[in-house]
Amino acid sequence: MATRIYPETLLMFSGGLDSTGVFYKLMQTKINLHVHHLYLENPENRQKAEEIAVKKITDYMRQFGDFTYSESYHKYPDFNGNFIWDSDIFSFAAGNICFSMPSIKNVAIGVTASDDNPNHTNRINRAHKIFAAFDTKAIKIYPVLELNKKQIYDMLPEDLRKLTWSCRKPIYKGNEILKCGSCKSCYEFKKSGII
Repeated sequence: MATRIYPETLLMFSGGLDSTGVFYKLMQTKINLHVHHLYLENPENRQKAEEIAVKKITDYMRQFGDFTYSESYHKYPDFNGNFIWDSDIFSFAAGNICFSMPSIKNVAIGVTASDDNPNHTNRINRAHKIFAAFDTKAIKIYPVLELNKKQIYDMLPEDLRKLTWSCRKPIYKGNEILKCGSCKSCYEFKKSGII
């Protein structure tokens, strides 16, 4: 028989800088936390780089207290140059988890001040509708919304920030994983003065 868990907050965790900032902040509050990672296998091919980051970061965070953890795997192809938006599958998974765990009151998401882009309004609205379709009482919270990427980077301990992975198009060379230097995330890091 499976063990029942009763978390109050769900963290949708990618292993990137933003969601790691949320994870770090939440672990300082000693809340009853459940962490979920989505393995997104798509043409960007970042699932392996994120898997390594997620494993290292979750291990690191145990020093601050306990939390429960789950993961799911989503594989989807390129449809005429398009594939499913992260926010769509993310909202679908979060809605399912909240429906299955009614104790969850909040869903923590790593959205920052630098993510506020009016061009994404339709996509964000669609994601909210997907989440709302599950008729859960949980609400989305944004613990690092007031921060930009550089502020999150500076907030994290140096050994933790080195574990994160934010590049959307990693380059795999043997046992080495390199940042592409040209995707949206890499561009934002350069603009912020992080790399």
